Amino acid sequence: MNNLFFDLDGTLVNSEKGIIKGLKYMYNNTLGYVPHDDATLRKFIGPTFSYSFKKFDNIDVNDPQAKVRMKKFREYYDVEGWKELTVIDGVYEMLDQLKHQGKEIFVATSKPEVHAKNIIQHFGMKPYIRHVFGASDDEVTRSLKADVISYGMEKTSVNLNSDNLVMVGDRSSDVEGAHQNNLKAIGVTYGFGDKDELSNAKSDWIVNKPLEIAKLALEK
Repeated sequence: MNNLFFDLDGTLVNSEKGIIKGLKYMYNNTLGYVPHDDATLRKFIGPTFSYSFKKFDNIDVNDPQAKVRMKKFREYYDVEGWKELTVIDGVYEMLDQLKHQGKEIFVATSKPEVHAKNIIQHFGMKPYIRHVFGASDDEVTRSLKADVISYGMEKTSVNLNSDNLVMVGDRSSDVEGAHQNNLKAIGVTYGFGDKDELSNAKSDWIVNKPLEIAKLALEK
């Protein structure tokens, strides 16, 4: 386990406040009301808009209405929302331990790549992260987590394979995306998923705190 791909939302950072406020801004400025409760809006965190619009609103991401909604979301999120996230307790210590173990650390997120890079830079994690891989800006061309992982494996010069790379994430999409690329996955319960979701996705390991990831990486 020499290389680790980390999800971002719910694994390294808690982005709930900014995303939910952005979603409410989006709905209020397109529909005039918010059609979902906070529990449902919370499920938008992690997957791409293409997935969430289809699942919760029955709208294809290529639908003109979906494009208007995405534009409204970004009016809020690109200016204010992304700054409202916080780094999860223990993440800096985990990254530092992994770095001292000689591990190569990457980010593989369903968030648009440009936003993910801004977050990593803004919150001082860039010294630990070799590369950031994310969804395409339109969240259509490269939208599924499996696609992002595949893209990351192709783009980096590091020798990555199922023996020396593991995916770390808090949602079933992280685990399933890893397995679709013949990788093992560490599921984390401190994010937006839970133990049942990660177990049902057949996560290879499940941890409850960030520092447990560094411990597991050292042992494996």
